[in-house]
Amino acid sequence: MFQVSESAYYAQLRQCSKSNKYGRLSLDIEALFDESRGAAGKRTLKARLQHKGMKVGLARIRKLMKQQGLESKQPKKRYSYPLIEEQTMPFNSLLNRKFSPDSQTSVLCGDTTYLKVNGEWHYLAVVLNVAQRQVVGWRLQRKYNAELVVEALNPAMLTTVRTKEMIFHSDQGSVYRSYPFTQCVKRHGLIQSMSRRGNCWDNAPMERWFRSFKYEWMLKKGGCVIVGSKGGY
Repeated sequence: MFQVSESAYYAQLRQCSKSNKYGRLSLDIEALFDESRGAAGKRTLKARLQHKGMKVGLARIRKLMKQQGLESKQPKKRYSYPLIEEQTMPFNSLLNRKFSPDSQTSVLCGDTTYLKVNGEWHYLAVVLNVAQRQVVGWRLQRKYNAELVVEALNPAMLTTVRTKEMIFHSDQGSVYRSYPFTQCVKRHGLIQSMSRRGNCWDNAPMERWFRSFKYEWMLKKGGCVIVGSKGGY
């Protein structure tokens, strides 16, 4: 009969218990990762595990994710494209990162991005109502020009309730500084506001919406982009 020392027996018992523990943890991590549609990274997973009463270090989560081949979707570097049009000087930032307007103020935020549809690059402009956190206007087209943002703002104004103060906020993109767009803003009675250069958080609601849209809600199949019906976040 093969005999094992008492210390070796209990060491083996602890090892088995540890393996079972991390086996269950791996399943929890995989489930939470799938719930996020592949968007959650190790820090997000740690926060969600803590919410469930499980205290786990980032190093352990990273190791278990690597073992399961789970890799968070990360945004790619954005590129700016020059626009050959008459442009105005940048406007001041009127929001000061206050994204909860009162009942007398309406705030619309706008931004653009690019995505591939049926294997071809398109540009998407979106207008977000900050108070409702809902998309109220959008435009998808092949060309990056002033028409892109003008045609996103026009339908947005059809459903936006008029208030005492009306603000449109964006980054300092060339299309938002173009003459056709600034005139469109004036026709709608909006006050134009722009983020400070190098301060992406000045337009945080739009940045957050685009991140959720592109890395959680936008489904990709082959070379075709399938856009979901979710309008808010």
